[in-house]
Amino acid sequence: MEQARAFETAIEQPKSLAKEVAALAWPAIARGLLMTVVFIVDRLMLGRYDPEALASMQVSGPLLWSVFMIFTAFSAGTVAVVGRSVGGRDEKRAQRAIRSALSFALLIGAIVAVAGFTSRGLVADLMAGSAPETASIRRLSMTYLGIVFPFTPIYFFGMLGFTALQASGDTRTPLLISAVCHMVNVTMNWLFIFGNMGMPELGIGGAALGTVSAFALEGLLAAVVLLRRRHMARLILARPDEGDRRALRDILRVSGPAFGERVIFHLGFLVFASLIGRLGDTAMAANQALLAIESIGFITSSGFAIAAGALVSQKLGAMDPDRAEDCGKMATAMAIGVLLLVALTFVIFPRHLIGLFSGEEEIIALGARVLLIAALAQPFMAATDVLAGSLRGAGDTRTPMIVAIVGPVFVRVLASWALAFPLGMGLIGVWIGSTLDWIVRSVWLGVVFRRGRWRTIQV
Repeated sequence: MEQARAFETAIEQPKSLAKEVAALAWPAIARGLLMTVVFIVDRLMLGRYDPEALASMQVSGPLLWSVFMIFTAFSAGTVAVVGRSVGGRDEKRAQRAIRSALSFALLIGAIVAVAGFTSRGLVADLMAGSAPETASIRRLSMTYLGIVFPFTPIYFFGMLGFTALQASGDTRTPLLISAVCHMVNVTMNWLFIFGNMGMPELGIGGAALGTVSAFALEGLLAAVVLLRRRHMARLILARPDEGDRRALRDILRVSGPAFGERVIFHLGFLVFASLIGRLGDTAMAANQALLAIESIGFITSSGFAIAAGALVSQKLGAMDPDRAEDCGKMATAMAIGVLLLVALTFVIFPRHLIGLFSGEEEIIALGARVLLIAALAQPFMAATDVLAGSLRGAGDTRTPMIVAIVGPVFVRVLASWALAFPLGMGLIGVWIGSTLDWIVRSVWLGVVFRRGRWRTIQV
């Protein structure tokens, strides 16, 4: 009888763990997929409006993504501190951490807004080159950046508000807010890119207008939810005191290596993007389609990473490192399984997927070949994202930073350059280089997580 009960317990524990991971992961994945759909619709609209407008996003898209991700690196510390506080039932620390993180987000956002707006011309020249044939692409990218950068503070505020909610175990509210905001984004795009229903035809400016409308609404709704929610992790307006400063120091201490990791990764990514910008219009257009398609896998793995980071942080706060490790392992396994299905879709329907973004045979043929390489990368991408998210949730932000030095900088950039240019493989070589990066990082992070030193980190 006791053996039967032990057997039933051994079966039920993984099921319970999978449900716990899934409960946090599915809203984050759904939100990510929603973002992916909007990203794809944006590109589809721009591609149908003007191929040069779509190509210009090869400049402004990677740049904004990199800048925003680098300067919101303190979200890693926010997850660790808020999650530990919730797991340890420390209400005051959780509230101080949220208040401090949101205030810091507004400050950093204002600095980035000014710097980005004033340097957008220089950045466009660096990313697209200064050749006469890219003059139109540079002009379009400057228009987009000039509209989006001033809204950086409210975007940072909304993003950190979502991070605080997710760290406390609420991934559904960010999903609901995003659903509303992205509907606004798509509607604004439809109205102002093409000039529908009597609105002015703004082209790339209309796409930017849709983006900043979503930014503003996300920040506003995140603030309302955090102020009104009945949970220990909420926003309480008060004058900062020593407890707030101490909470911010804890957040920044944990986030320091995460900031270094993102700087290293995204500088490497911008170099990576600039390599593509020198392969010509066909490669740039095909790459935009590929990024939109691959984002399905990337966002899905990010959803599992969010769940893993929150659960690992909360379990460690509750003094249960074994359960924390089980959460990290389960989330990794689930993410790999889902992304294998994504990879299978890439293999079966490569031309159909690329054909959604362009009717030009040259772009479809190139993109379809590269999509087979992207399929190989999917399970390694899943493992990398979720293991890194688990370590950050535990407060270990140094390991992902070190891995980012080797992977994105040395493996991705050097391999992509060598394969694309000296060996003449073009865009195919660039994506082989990125796949090698995912493989190296997934193996490295797996070894570190298995060793378990992160279990004893104090936050």
